[in-house]
Amino acid sequence: MVMNAWAISAYGGVLVLIEVRQSGTPITQMHAAGAIKNVAIVEEIRVALGEEGAVEVLLQLLVSGSSTAQEKSANCLWILASDREDFRVSILELGCVQNLQQLLQKPLNTNTLEHVLRAISALSVSDRTLKILSSSASFLLQLAELINNTILPISFQQISVSILSKLSISDAKKRPLSSCMASLVKMVEFSKSAGLQETAAEALVSLLSVRSNSKELVKDEKSLSRFVQMLDPNTKSICKKLPVVLISAIVAGGSNGCRKRLILEGACHHLQKLSQMEVVGAKKVLQRLVVNRLKNIFSRTWQD
Repeated sequence: MVMNAWAISAYGGVLVLIEVRQSGTPITQMHAAGAIKNVAIVEEIRVALGEEGAVEVLLQLLVSGSSTAQEKSANCLWILASDREDFRVSILELGCVQNLQQLLQKPLNTNTLEHVLRAISALSVSDRTLKILSSSASFLLQLAELINNTILPISFQQISVSILSKLSISDAKKRPLSSCMASLVKMVEFSKSAGLQETAAEALVSLLSVRSNSKELVKDEKSLSRFVQMLDPNTKSICKKLPVVLISAIVAGGSNGCRKRLILEGACHHLQKLSQMEVVGAKKVLQRLVVNRLKNIFSRTWQD
């Protein structure tokens, strides 16, 4: 494959492929798209693709090409965006993020959907991309739907959670995302990947900063039970700093009712043990729960 890529490059094939993709028939465009994707495995050829204007042609096919051409274009854009900052800048300047978002609104086959998500993820290292994504309510809801989707391969959830965890979202846009919180809790508890556990926890902490989201999650008996079970020192499948951080987020952003439900579920018992084990943050969360509980007791006594 690498030797073939070099041969295409040596005989001016890169420019020919780009010209075919720009002005050829739909079928030849599709084949040229596949060829460009294949030769893009070589770094020097990726540079040549950038110099010859491949990004602009890829974006044209992403918007108006056949479904197969869109799939291959999205795949190639992902490869380029993952490679170098100058590619990412060029892709962003041409409005690729918005085009990828628009493509997500359409029915896509599994491969195209994955390539589009991976391209967005590769571009999300840029603050500019994160700002665009964070402001799009429709895109955020799509991420929530993908996180809840258990039919697609787990990689789709992983990519979606990774993107969500990076975004700076307004409180107003966080509220509708409460629909994916239960799925995020399951990922933190059951995922065999420590990386996915951490990114799911990061996304949850962000969503739990909204009081209504904290209330909704704590009202969910299964999610509440999972939270407290994760605190149990005997549960070895998860690093204890993660549930401690999540409980801390609920205590900070939730109501007295949220704290009361955590206490009744037995969170203080596990936090006491974790404090003795010197798990970071456990002692502080325990103190906040106990102090708020005492304040409520004294407040009721004073009123009586």
